[in-house]
Amino acid sequence: MDKLAQLCFGPTNPKHNVDKSDIVAPAFYQPDEDIANQSTFDIESYLRRGRDGSRMPNLVLESILGNWTYDRQIRHMQSNKVERVRGLVKFVKYWSRDREEDEDEDVLKGNKKRPVLYREDGVYEFSPTQHFDIFREYEYEVNHDALEIYFVEGGKREHLFLSLKFTPESDGASSTDGGYWVKATSDHLCIKDLYSATFRVKLNGLSASKVIMEYRVRGPSKDYKSFTEMTKHKV
Repeated sequence: MDKLAQLCFGPTNPKHNVDKSDIVAPAFYQPDEDIANQSTFDIESYLRRGRDGSRMPNLVLESILGNWTYDRQIRHMQSNKVERVRGLVKFVKYWSRDREEDEDEDVLKGNKKRPVLYREDGVYEFSPTQHFDIFREYEYEVNHDALEIYFVEGGKREHLFLSLKFTPESDGASSTDGGYWVKATSDHLCIKDLYSATFRVKLNGLSASKVIMEYRVRGPSKDYKSFTEMTKHKV
């Protein structure tokens, strides 16, 4: 028996995690049983945190960075009229102040990630003969187990819009290309208008290939559905 085999299978060394599909880590196979058990506990704890969704906000935010094309349909429920918006979206990390030295201290120390700016530019098709150029900005930021979206007005962050907690979709099925969907819902009451939002993100490994945003808006003067589909922009 060579030295490697003795290290892994000696009589005083751990025998766990040797079956097919088990997690294998060097710390499992060494003379100190306490270290081996602690290693097992740490890895299992890490996996439990992944399953409970606490790591999902960072994964989703990193996966959507880059340029996207979008197509939005807005259906007014009373008249059944459909309006359309199409254009480009950019998700970019940026300094939240005008000068780098004014950046959030926690960001500079690495305790918190920089926020992501959502910038949307497009053409609003109000009618076949009426088209308007539009833009919109939001800030996306991870806060514990939620992905938070803030309004941006005049280049400055305003109040919180939505707080999203993503989980894998219930059926757990992967698509034919190996990707899978994660989903979050959230409500936002803006004065007397209630925004009920559903976000779905298709992940392929660490990259997102599609984002779907749905809003149902109800209020004294608002009653519409908004459906936005985003796909990664091909340069």
